[in-house]
Amino acid sequence: MDKKDWLILQKVYAEKNITKAAELLYISQPTLTYRLQQIEKEFDIKLFSRGRRGVVFTEQGELIAAYAEEMLHREQDLLELLWNSRNEVRGTLRLSVSRTFAFYRLPQMLKAFNEKFPKVEFHVNTGVNIDVIQSIYKQDAHIGIVRGEHNWPSSNRTFSEEHITILSSKEIDLTELPSMRRISYQTDPTLEMVIDTWWKDNFSKPSISNMNVDNVEIAKRMVLNGLGYCIVPSIVLEPNDKLHKIYLRDTTGSPIVWRTRILYREELLELDMVREFVDFIQDYHRTYFENEIE
Repeated sequence: MDKKDWLILQKVYAEKNITKAAELLYISQPTLTYRLQQIEKEFDIKLFSRGRRGVVFTEQGELIAAYAEEMLHREQDLLELLWNSRNEVRGTLRLSVSRTFAFYRLPQMLKAFNEKFPKVEFHVNTGVNIDVIQSIYKQDAHIGIVRGEHNWPSSNRTFSEEHITILSSKEIDLTELPSMRRISYQTDPTLEMVIDTWWKDNFSKPSISNMNVDNVEIAKRMVLNGLGYCIVPSIVLEPNDKLHKIYLRDTTGSPIVWRTRILYREELLELDMVREFVDFIQDYHRTYFENEIE
């Protein structure tokens, strides 16, 4: 097998569909099928069986697909080490990023980094925080960006702190909150726990929540249209949002904040592109968003 075969196995295993894999690889389906047949002949195995919902890999097929994935990673690691030995900041930076941060901050940050280091490409996956942490554990990504407090045994840096904020379309009395419509949204369980703790510290009855939407941006738009209030990290606020804000405070009167951290393995700082990105993200956020916490 060579690199082309590794890529074929990677795509077919990921997509579980021959036609889709061929489209993504920009090759014809007959060519893809022929290469798979050649791999089966070479190892005298059956890679997968075909079903109504796509292909199902055999035990041997799973092993070879895992080998192909590992070889692609090894080749990329070797290229990065070779570039690094020439003091070149280049390569493909693999990032795993919290969805909320990816939506509100990541595009402009990557644009600025790419302007400084144009030879760096990006491979980005977004997901909930647990997905991000798992991708770093499995070494599928060089760097993870998570929000909130999560266990991570290796290196991390906090580069952003935000208020957790009550948003409403007009000024409201905090004591009347339990009788008002709250717009809930799907979010990280850690953030839900922080908000629930604050609520129990301040009110003796639950909130009225008969609107539960998929994500925080939908919740904010409901608030903009006067349909209720929501409790969110201040990252969702944009310059043109005309919303009333109340910052949550703990029992001592201090603002309750939500932190964003960058996670990585210390040994990866030997790669120029990883080290430059870790340093860049802190400086960038400090320059453009330093007033998020008052």
